Amino acid sequence: MPESRNRTAGAETDALFDRYTLPRVALTVILAVSLVGTWVTTRLEGGGPGLTVAKWEYFVALGVLTGGLVWKHLFVRPADLGTDAADYCAEMYERFDRIALGALAVLTASGVVVLGDYVAAFGPTPPAYGFGALLASFVAVGTATTVRSGPVEAQFRSPSGIGALALALALVAATAVAEVATRGFDPVAAVVRTLHLLAFAVWLGGAVWNIFVAVPTGQKRPTVAVVRAAGEQLERFRWAVRFVFPAIFLTGLYQAVDGLGTAPGTYLDSAVGLAVLAKVGFVGLLIVIFELCPMWRACSPIEGVCELDDLGGPGTDGGPATDDGPVGDGEVTGDD
Repeated sequence: MPESRNRTAGAETDALFDRYTLPRVALTVILAVSLVGTWVTTRLEGGGPGLTVAKWEYFVALGVLTGGLVWKHLFVRPADLGTDAADYCAEMYERFDRIALGALAVLTASGVVVLGDYVAAFGPTPPAYGFGALLASFVAVGTATTVRSGPVEAQFRSPSGIGALALALALVAATAVAEVATRGFDPVAAVVRTLHLLAFAVWLGGAVWNIFVAVPTGQKRPTVAVVRAAGEQLERFRWAVRFVFPAIFLTGLYQAVDGLGTAPGTYLDSAVGLAVLAKVGFVGLLIVIFELCPMWRACSPIEGVCELDDLGGPGTDGGPATDDGPVGDGEVTGDD
C-alpha cells in the first residue's frame, strides 16, 4: 500500500509542477523590482551603471543568504526532523549549501565594490572599517558553516548557524544605514531603509529556498511525512509574506517621496521618476500574482500540501498520524 500511495502522489506531483510558473514569474518580478530600485538609488547618489550592477548583485546575494538562513533556522522546526522527514531536511540543507556558496562568492566580489563606494563617501573612517569587518566576518562564518556541514540534527539552529544568521541580519541593517548616510544621515530614513532591505531579503531568500530547494527535494520524496513538513514550512513562509509585501510597498513609497517629493511632474518628466512608477507597477503585479497563485493558498507542486488537515498532523482534526499516513487514510491525494 505505501508503495502504491507514493506512486500516486508522485504522478500528481509531476502534474502539479506544471502549474509552478507563477512563483517563478514572481521571483523574476522581484528581481526586476530590485534592479530598478538599485538603479534609482545609485542614480540619485551620482553612481554609474557599473556601481548599479555591483550593488544589485550585492543586494541579491545578501537577500538569498539572509532569507535562506531565516528559512533554515526559523521556518524549519524540530518537529520537521521526524523519522521520514529528516532525510528530506538533510537534502534541503545540502541544496541550500550549494546555492549559499555561490551567493557568498558573489557577495564577496560585489561587496568589495560596495565597500569601496562607502569608503569613497565616508573616507577611511571607523564606520567604514566596521562595515568592512562585518562583511568579512559574515563571509567567513557563512563559508565555514556551509563547508563544515554535518548531520542535519547538528546543523539545525547550531551556534554557527545562528551566528551566521545574526551576522546576515546585522549586515543588512548596516548596509541600509550606509546607503542612507551617503546622502546625509536621517534616522527615520535609516529605519525605513532597514525595514525595506530586511523585507526584500526575507522574501527573496525564502522564494529561492522554496522554488529551488524545498520543491525539487520534496518532489523526490512524496511521502506523507515529507508532505506535512513541506506544507508546514511553506505555511510559515506564507505568513511572513503577508507582512513582507506591505513592508516593501510602504517603505519603497516612503523612500520615493523622500527622494523625489510629491510633484507629479517629477515622476512623469524624468527617467528616475518613470523608473519609480515602473517599480510601483511591478509591486502591483506581485500582489496580483499573490492572489492568483495557488502556492500562496498553501498549495504546492508537492502533492498533499494543500490538504494538511487531511494528513492528521499536529493540531488538526484528521486524527493521529503514522509513518505511512493518517489513520483511516490510504492515499496522499488532492482536489487541485
